[in-house]
Amino acid sequence: MRIVMSRKNSVAVALALSLISTPALAEMSAEDVARLGTELTPMGAIREGSEDGLLPEWGGNIVGLPEGLSWDGPGTPYPDPYGDEKPLFEITKDNVDQYRDRLSAGEVAMLETYPDTFRIPVYPGHREFAYADSLYAKVRYNAEHARLTNNNEGIEHYIGGATFPVPSNGAEVVWFTRTTGAFVSRDGEYSDIATFPNGSASTRRSRFVQESPYADRNNPLTEEYEYPNLDKWAAYIMTYVTEPTRDKGLITSIFEPYDYATDAREVWRYLPGSRRVRRAPTVGFDTPDGPGGLKTVDEVRGFNGSMERFEWKLIGRKEMFIPYHNYKFDDPNVSYKDLLTKFHANPDYMRYELKRVWIAEGTLREGERHIYAKRRIYVDEDTGLTAITENYDGRGELWKVVLFNNIYEYNGEAYVRRVQMYHDLRAGAYIAERLINDSAPMLYDVSPVKGPAYFSPTNVRKLGRR
Repeated sequence: MRIVMSRKNSVAVALALSLISTPALAEMSAEDVARLGTELTPMGAIREGSEDGLLPEWGGNIVGLPEGLSWDGPGTPYPDPYGDEKPLFEITKDNVDQYRDRLSAGEVAMLETYPDTFRIPVYPGHREFAYADSLYAKVRYNAEHARLTNNNEGIEHYIGGATFPVPSNGAEVVWFTRTTGAFVSRDGEYSDIATFPNGSASTRRSRFVQESPYADRNNPLTEEYEYPNLDKWAAYIMTYVTEPTRDKGLITSIFEPYDYATDAREVWRYLPGSRRVRRAPTVGFDTPDGPGGLKTVDEVRGFNGSMERFEWKLIGRKEMFIPYHNYKFDDPNVSYKDLLTKFHANPDYMRYELKRVWIAEGTLREGERHIYAKRRIYVDEDTGLTAITENYDGRGELWKVVLFNNIYEYNGEAYVRRVQMYHDLRAGAYIAERLINDSAPMLYDVSPVKGPAYFSPTNVRKLGRR
């Protein structure tokens, strides 16, 4: 446990909450860099709170496990630091107009589509937790050096950790959230469950292993450790399906780049039926994924993969009620029957707080193909994590709404994405991904690094035949 004193709070200044998108191919301006850690937080967020006090001023005075909170350590359930709090109020179909200015179009659509069951419990806001200083040092380095390249397909002079903490265009918002990974290794088992309007459910259970060499906090902040000098690949990812029976033994290994113009994503799959490893070049974009195929590959974590099919613009920064500090959702004493109710997760286990988010909108480029013609992404300014995404069809109608939970991970001294819920408003079905109520929390930077060879097609074949 480590408790640090509050970082120096400078006098808050009035900042516009709505920003104009401008092209920016160079690194952040010296003026914006100088504001990090002073006028702005080390992650580029506005320090001051909201006028009504629902969003508090940033404190950042707790790094790691809070004093007085008991925890058995990595791999055991996280204690909820705010477990005794009650909602300040709830937003429902009856009072939605009162709060509409602080809701996304997707949240409003959920209230209107499921008026009898969906509600938004709003809790007191908290901004006490901070990232480890080593992670903020990476953010600062990236702010001074990193820039987009190859028509936003790649990033250069990047050293790991979040980049573009003060994004000046839509593409930088996307890269801000896709580079927030704070851990070299992640290892655990989780369930993905699709719930359908007739009450049936479909489960996929997987072992998950990921290694991200640029996330190493021990890497020196020097040019030798910038992408791609340290490693050609940004991340190595492997999933091993253990349920359902028909898919048991299916192994997928992914090599993920930071520049899709020079190195396309590489995917191999071990098929237990044929006992062979095959390359899967089409895993990406709008390839259906998950139980029931209710989501696309490229909407995982908000947006991932090549940027080539969408043109992104910055909409602005706005105060919004978003899922936050969702420890209660992961409680192992809560059954999936109680948690995953029809149409959406049980609101009794959700928690929302008022936060500021960056908003970017992606429009399908002329001549490109995708099941979504437009998409919006809402990124929390304090953490860089995606909070909500919305996906629209070719007629401009809202089709899918994704809600993202998060928690502060005490051992790793950083926020992490937790359960991600993909709602198909037309089908009345949804997928809840990365559920751990029936397993254990994922291990972050606890397991020894396995190295690139572990994820290779040769090793995938060996693992599959054991």
